[in-house]
Amino acid sequence: MSFGRRSALLILIAAAAVVPAALAGSGASPFTVRSTLDGRTVLPLRIHWIARPQLAASKVKEVDFLIDGRLGWVEHKAPYVYGDDGNWLVTSFLTAAKHTFTVRVISTTGAVARDTVTARVVPTPSPPASLAGTWSRTVTPADIQKATSSQPPPAGVWKITIETKGWHMTDPDNGGGLFDVAYLSPTRVQLRPTIETPPYPNPNNGGWCADTDPLSTYTATVSSDGSSLVLAPVTTDPCGDRAAIIEGTWTRKS
Repeated sequence: MSFGRRSALLILIAAAAVVPAALAGSGASPFTVRSTLDGRTVLPLRIHWIARPQLAASKVKEVDFLIDGRLGWVEHKAPYVYGDDGNWLVTSFLTAAKHTFTVRVISTTGAVARDTVTARVVPTPSPPASLAGTWSRTVTPADIQKATSSQPPPAGVWKITIETKGWHMTDPDNGGGLFDVAYLSPTRVQLRPTIETPPYPNPNNGGWCADTDPLSTYTATVSSDGSSLVLAPVTTDPCGDRAAIIEGTWTRKS
């Protein structure tokens, strides 16, 4: 055996001994995970955050989404989407600064893989001044007839608080949810799914008609004195439960 071949063999033997020890000592996972945030240093206001484990779905026990180390969402079935299938990570609840976004995958054997992105969040645009504030409306049993689910929302006094973070809905029992709304123009808005925020779970999880509500465009007409707001769908809202509550005339709360 030549010196060169013998040296190469010794190096391979040493590497074989060292690598497993290093893996065992570091707790390295036998699989990896990527996400749709990888490579981004700045996040838009809305983005689909999807975890992609390099592991068969049958071997994935749980996928956790953490924001600044706080649990924001949990998925058990593919596709692993923050906020549920089809939803977005909406960053309006975060300060315009750098934050960490981690996906943590736990396999059925207990192995764990993580992928963390540090990215800056952009400032959230304020709603039109004419819409900002709190509005209330008495929803009648006749309004509830528009509902399309087997568990329609209750009649009674509802409130909308329109703020930079989103539209916070409050039902007659003081329950509520934070919804994403896009301002297409000063008088036209796009109603979107819930904004999911840590900690998980929280009362905001879910939606009007499904875990991820469909998009729907409404006109938003404020009276000349600013005291009333009329919301009306441009076309039929595919979510009847939402239309039952949202569609109608709202009165500004002082």
